[in-house]
Amino acid sequence: MTTGRTPESRTGDGSEPAAGGPPPWVAVVAIGTLVLGALLIGLQLLGLNVIAPAPSPTIAPTGQAAQRTWDHVAAALQAAQFQVQEPQVPYRPGESPALVDVPRRLVQAILPSDPDGGFVVVYELPSNGDADRVGHEFANYLASGTGAVQYPRDTQFVLQRVGQTLVFYPWSAEANPDPRLPDLAAALQTVGEPVRP
Repeated sequence: MTTGRTPESRTGDGSEPAAGGPPPWVAVVAIGTLVLGALLIGLQLLGLNVIAPAPSPTIAPTGQAAQRTWDHVAAALQAAQFQVQEPQVPYRPGESPALVDVPRRLVQAILPSDPDGGFVVVYELPSNGDADRVGHEFANYLASGTGAVQYPRDTQFVLQRVGQTLVFYPWSAEANPDPRLPDLAAALQTVGEPVRP
């Protein structure tokens, strides 16, 4: 059985009503959004930065404690016949979350076989207790799967505490077969006291 249309379902001029659907303004907004998105992408590709980038996080500068430790590290390396310098390129090792924003200074031991290596990081914490706590967290992190996967499998770590600072140096004979790497590590182990997990 079919039902016929009632007179109320017809439009005022007697014709059938149009099929249902979204109002036309929805289509206009969707098309406008697509055009605007394509325009922004095109401007970015042309090198016109129309979207302001988020400011990059900055790490506070180090203080006197890091300078003293840096001097001590440089002296220990020089005594082991290594030349040292302030690095000319940025370097950031794999590190535990507690060290992400900690002020740090770098010293680079010159290695003829690896001019882009030999980086030693000096972290400066607010106090001796903080350095001890964060140092143990870092040592545990390096021994864990999460920390270990950031380095070659044979990597050995030097992690020393000097007062409120930490001295960190990772080295791998597979990644860099320089025969002097063990000497570099041994020189750093004379600075401060070792941090263990």
